[in-house]
Amino acid sequence: MRRRDALAGIGAAAATWPAMVHAEGTTRRIGVLMSYREGDDEGRSRLTAFRDSLRDAGWVESRNLSLDVRWLAGDSERAAREARALVAQAPDVVLVNGTPGLAALLTLTRTIPIVFVVVTNPVGAGFVESLARPGGNITGFSSFEPEIGGKWLESLKAMTPQLTRVGVLHDPEAAGFLTLLRGTEAAAGRFALHVQLIYARNAAEIQTGIEGFASGGGGALVVLPNPINSVERRSIFALAERHLLPAIYPFAFHARDGGLAAYGFDALELFRRAGPYVARILAGEKPGNLPVQAPTKYGLVLNLNAARAIKLEIPPTFLARADEVIE
Repeated sequence: MRRRDALAGIGAAAATWPAMVHAEGTTRRIGVLMSYREGDDEGRSRLTAFRDSLRDAGWVESRNLSLDVRWLAGDSERAAREARALVAQAPDVVLVNGTPGLAALLTLTRTIPIVFVVVTNPVGAGFVESLARPGGNITGFSSFEPEIGGKWLESLKAMTPQLTRVGVLHDPEAAGFLTLLRGTEAAAGRFALHVQLIYARNAAEIQTGIEGFASGGGGALVVLPNPINSVERRSIFALAERHLLPAIYPFAFHARDGGLAAYGFDALELFRRAGPYVARILAGEKPGNLPVQAPTKYGLVLNLNAARAIKLEIPPTFLARADEVIE
């Protein structure tokens, strides 16, 4: 087939498949770094949302697209290894879920286009120049601003008015989340709360840290959106229940999976929005010219089963504020 004929055929196909294809039979390659363990329900749901949004934009696996998916399991060292292996494959675009994977990628490439999803404070972390014009080879979807810490503390105080101590579960190696930690600490005075850091780099530290905090009595937990906290969420649920600790989590799925309460956004929304961004980059747009987007809706989810398990009576006024209640 002559090149002119091939291009004509591609133009005709565009009526059905809007994404740009360079030549007949061309398969574009997308690398994906997911912060979860392979098989994690939330991780799989996020990946499915991204795949579906790509399909809606005309990019279909085994037709004109291949995905190279790697699972980081909340481990910064693994993130560095998998990012290095992925960059060596020179994909057309990389989608990365979370701060550790993004930080690893940016030490390795400033040319491969990157779309990040659920990354906190990308400007403050130095990942992008600005939200409106991120610059370089990167764009994506941010997550939380520092002010969210005040909402988490407000929620805990509303559930347990007598509360005086809060343990913040934080991975000290996840520098991108320091702004959330500082925002939470800054808001503590408004609610007459003392904040204690609980270092959580792995499952063992999570257990030791929560048990040590619980021994002081009368406390509650703020679980920051570090990848390790989501990967080990069921262990955190069990420890909170065992020690009768109220806890607030950053994502709706935390409460749906068994946590007491969550104030935040549904991350699946951002993964659905990521597909069109990747499609635009495959069509030739520069990622640095695409503005960083943010969640459009925050909400409160309460799990009354978890409340009963720790013998906590949710005040009716706070219950009435919930956007979703799990019985």
